[in-house]
Amino acid sequence: MIIQQNSYRPKGFMVWGGVSSHGKTTLRFVEPGAKINFNYYINNILKPFLRRDVPRLFPENGRVKWFLHQDSAPSHTAKQTIAYLNKYKINYVTPDKWLPCSPDAAPMDYAIWGYLKQRLNKTETKTLDELKKNFYMSGER
Repeated sequence: MIIQQNSYRPKGFMVWGGVSSHGKTTLRFVEPGAKINFNYYINNILKPFLRRDVPRLFPENGRVKWFLHQDSAPSHTAKQTIAYLNKYKINYVTPDKWLPCSPDAAPMDYAIWGYLKQRLNKTETKTLDELKKNFYMSGER
């Protein structure tokens, strides 16, 4: 998700997050000015997600089968990203099975990001740290 600048906030920022029936992932803010290629995505998003969020959300030691559902961002569909997911036997929804315009299949795009943007637009922040704090607080309400 990218949130653009308005009269209160610093220049736009990008954040990654997810939800499941077991809870929500940790929000991961993209470093300002970072190029989001497969390398950044794997090292700064996927690895921490797999190392920290998956064991917390699915502590059943593999007894629950879960699937990663991404959108069609170039870093998500890169050959290297797909090879990484395959190498570590991560179940994922393949691009040919994605329903990109389905609110049911993509709740982050159709509900959650919009809700958080509305909440953030009601806050007045001057720094990215204040914005992150408000963002986390908006997600908790």
